Amino acid sequence: MTFAVAPGDSFERSAALVRRGRMGAASARLVRLRVPDKPGSLARLSAHFAEHDVNVLGLEVVERESGFAVDDVLVEGPKLDRALSTLGKTAAVLAVRKGVTLRDPGLAMAEACEAVTNAVGPLEAYAELVRTAPELVFAEEAFVLVAEESGYLVPYASTITGLPAVALSEPSLLVSAVASGEPLTADGRIPWAPVTYRELLPSGTVAVVPGGRHAQIALVLVRGDDARFLGVELSRLQALLRVAAGALVLHRAGSSSSDILFPNERSPR
Repeated sequence: MTFAVAPGDSFERSAALVRRGRMGAASARLVRLRVPDKPGSLARLSAHFAEHDVNVLGLEVVERESGFAVDDVLVEGPKLDRALSTLGKTAAVLAVRKGVTLRDPGLAMAEACEAVTNAVGPLEAYAELVRTAPELVFAEEAFVLVAEESGYLVPYASTITGLPAVALSEPSLLVSAVASGEPLTADGRIPWAPVTYRELLPSGTVAVVPGGRHAQIALVLVRGDDARFLGVELSRLQALLRVAAGALVLHRAGSSSSDILFPNERSPR
């Protein structure tokens, strides 16, 4: 399993990533590209696709960083595999995803917030987080962990069965993220989770997004490829989690089960 690797600095990774995301010749795919952030780059990219009879159905600039732009491009065409594998220095392929499409990020975020805030209780809100968060960042798996007074991070909603509790005394990225209140991605210096988690989760990239230092809750997302989570994606996830935490405050007075979200705080009177 690889964790939060930096976007490919070399362009040689493109062919391998294209093979990994291969599907029917005429099927549309969402491709994440790293493109030089300078005039003419998109024109050259469009020309390259046109030369290979590839139709560009949509494009979203996800993030700009260090002289490059990260774009999500929805494309289709019978020669798409060839087009992606011959991009050269025009762009680097960071991920090829099938079965997804471009969505307006603002609308998707609004729908996720609505689903979470309309949940009838904490457990339902956790379930909505796990359902909606992956759609915001093209992740495959998600789960919510809550820090309890027992000294463990306990999973309350997950797309994966069998996840154990994590001891808060055990050095791991999960514990560090909850303690700091800041989103973290694994860098290999400390384990991101116990061995059991790494055995149950698919190979890919992991992000741990806490709800803040007082919420004692974390949302964990796993991607099936090695495309790292971008800063804008982590911010979007943390905003969603904070909306959920704020909404769950309203449940505390009427539902004792909601105390698991804020184990160290007393309900307002």
